Amino acid sequence: MGSFIKQLFFSLLEKTKGRNKLSSLNKEEKKKKKKMEKKKKMKLHLVLDLDQTLLHYVPVSELSDKEKYIMQELDSRGDLLSSFNGGTPRHLIKLRPFLREFLKEANKLFRMHVYTMGTYGYARYILSEIDPGKRYFGNRVITREKSPHSKTLDRISADQRRVVIVDDNASAWPQHKPNLLQVKQYIYFRYQMTNNDSEEEFYSHAEKKSDESRSNGSLSKVLKILQKAHTRFQQEEDSYDLRLLIRD
Repeated sequence: MGSFIKQLFFSLLEKTKGRNKLSSLNKEEKKKKKKMEKKKKMKLHLVLDLDQTLLHYVPVSELSDKEKYIMQELDSRGDLLSSFNGGTPRHLIKLRPFLREFLKEANKLFRMHVYTMGTYGYARYILSEIDPGKRYFGNRVITREKSPHSKTLDRISADQRRVVIVDDNASAWPQHKPNLLQVKQYIYFRYQMTNNDSEEEFYSHAEKKSDESRSNGSLSKVLKILQKAHTRFQQEEDSYDLRLLIRD
């Protein structure tokens, strides 16, 4: 009888331990789930430069002789913008390949900002063309009127651990290199090209009637990095610094 009671006692003790362990595990799971749900609500921010990152600008007067054919294509090409003075085009803006797809997909993952050393009027014109409904950027635009010397994330209301910058010019961000995804300069016209001894690179894209790849160009590659980093940020319990995830 004593042996039976002892066995019953230990059996109940083991069951109690098992229930306590299960209860503890359930609490940990709920805590983890709550933590991950909180992470998913955290806003991630994407700061985009304009010139030579998303587009290339040229005064019409700077078009080379081999590029002047483009003036006849203004009405038929969706990747060319122009500004006018008295009915005459003064400037051309060539959008980087994959730009519109990039903005559409990145907007699903990030709160996006424009940060340019161009003027406010110039930035608003560009955005009126690529974001006419203000779906992507709203009024989140910083220009040289507010930031004349260098760029800083101090002007953006966000936790800097959760901000990614896409810019062709690393020197513009002296204090924020960890946040930067530097892209190759986008130069479509001869204007602003550097001298190069290579015959292949001597002519501009416009002169060669070529362009950067849409499927394998800079913006396509950057989008893949951003998507991967965003997924890891939301799925990995201890990943709170987006700057680390864009480096892997």
